[in-house]
Amino acid sequence: MILNNKKKYLLIIGIIIFLDQISKFVIKTNFNFYDNITIFKGFFQLFYAPNSGAIWGIFNNQSNTIIPKIITLISIIAVLILIFFFLKVKSNHKLELTSLSFIIGGAIGNIIDRISQGFVVDFLDFYIKGYHWPTFNIADSLITIGVVILAISIWKGEKSLKT
Repeated sequence: MILNNKKKYLLIIGIIIFLDQISKFVIKTNFNFYDNITIFKGFFQLFYAPNSGAIWGIFNNQSNTIIPKIITLISIIAVLILIFFFLKVKSNHKLELTSLSFIIGGAIGNIIDRISQGFVVDFLDFYIKGYHWPTFNIADSLITIGVVILAISIWKGEKSLKT
């Protein structure tokens, strides 16, 4: 079977989804929308920011209700494409499989939010003085790390994503 040599990567995907959903559950049960707790003054806070838009809050708080549905559909299609590539990658291409695992796990975590509540729970807020990096979550972090690992893999010359 095609997944026999990829079980540890499926476990990574599962762990990412679990940790992402647990962290969001903790925020949802202990915060109201837009509540915050300063962790490192002048640098980092937990801030419950519902995001019905795309990455970094683009299209967030739009009055048009079709945009979140389109973003959800695009996210689902993207995950299906990533799963296709995940299945095609040879099991000895560890960087690519790790990167795809991070991206797929993070994307599924955010899709669960979008489908179950219509928005993604963002809560990690870094800032210096008046400048705030857009609020994000664990899933977003792992998607970003996965993209960086994939770029490194491509830079190193691994060619297993070619079909």
